[in-house]
Amino acid sequence: MKEMTTRKTAIVVVWSLLGLLAILLAGCGGRAAMGWSSPVVDGDVLYVASKAGKLHAIDVNTRQQLWEFPSEQPLAGIYSTPVISEGLLLFGAYEIESTSFLIFQRQDIQGRAYALDVTNGQKRWEFPVGSAEDTEPFLGTPAVGQDMAYFTSADRTVYALDLGTGSKKWEFETGQEIWGGLVWDDGTLYVGSADKNLYALDATSGESKWAFPTAGAIYCTPTVGGDTVYFGSLDNKVYALDAETGDEKWSFLTGNWIWAQPLLGEGVLYVGSLDHSLYALEAGDGTLRWKFEAEDMINASPVLEEGVLYLTAGSDGIYALDADTGAQLWHYPQEGSFKVLSSPAVAHGLVYVNADDGKLYALDVSTGQLRWELTPGG
Repeated sequence: MKEMTTRKTAIVVVWSLLGLLAILLAGCGGRAAMGWSSPVVDGDVLYVASKAGKLHAIDVNTRQQLWEFPSEQPLAGIYSTPVISEGLLLFGAYEIESTSFLIFQRQDIQGRAYALDVTNGQKRWEFPVGSAEDTEPFLGTPAVGQDMAYFTSADRTVYALDLGTGSKKWEFETGQEIWGGLVWDDGTLYVGSADKNLYALDATSGESKWAFPTAGAIYCTPTVGGDTVYFGSLDNKVYALDAETGDEKWSFLTGNWIWAQPLLGEGVLYVGSLDHSLYALEAGDGTLRWKFEAEDMINASPVLEEGVLYLTAGSDGIYALDADTGAQLWHYPQEGSFKVLSSPAVAHGLVYVNADDGKLYALDVSTGQLRWELTPGG
């Protein structure tokens, strides 16, 4: 068992009578969950993680819920965007194990990976099995390749699990926490860590092929295109590296941290920054083509569909931009605040948005007009 004493987050609080009441309410499902997972559309089914700590499957035609997981006690939060592969829906979760004695409460921050049957939401496997006291939150989006599922955890570790059973094949430990997801490409995994390194790992064995150091923590998920891997860092830069050797090809300096996964489309790399800007860069050499400035920080990757970029910007809502010029096509809402912390999903002529108010919104893809809204599970 790995030594976890310096990693685990434990909070011990002395509660008043009001605090004890809050504990009882939490045990009855009164606790507010966390997370900002992006929705995923597969066929006529939309999968979305709610602020209530559950994963929902919704028929996009009838807007009726098909299933939810878990069926009873919710998870503490879901930040991980689901991935669908081989009939499985894979995602990571944030969990809290609470123990109380009289006026004392201990909260142990934990995490777990899940694989559900995509048709009915039944759990196929979980990792770890039983107690999760040795793992911290699984926040990043998983990756799939070579009949294995790969997850990252805030306990600094990459876990390689058998896709069919969830049994662990190997693990790789970095120097600090991992909050972003990872990407699989041609037998290699690429993952960033708060220890300021981007790692290339052999997907079969978990051995490190190379590590590229930056001047800031790396919380974004990398993107691979051809022979190049792209990623952003908290040193305010976006990097392009040779995927085989880890040698730097180019870098581009933005005005603030980069959390969002870069999006590659038709020779252009789209990168959002906390400086409120979306940058369109030539993928080959990093030359700036155009820049669009929103009214709030951009911490989620845009989506590209038929020449249009759909971009969320914190409390500033969602934009549709011309991918060639960066010109604004529409913005929702036209006035007021609308907080979204995850990427949208585009399908069936609609833009699906998992908003921070706990609701799922469907906007017209051409005009940005609201078509419908619902509360998952409500």
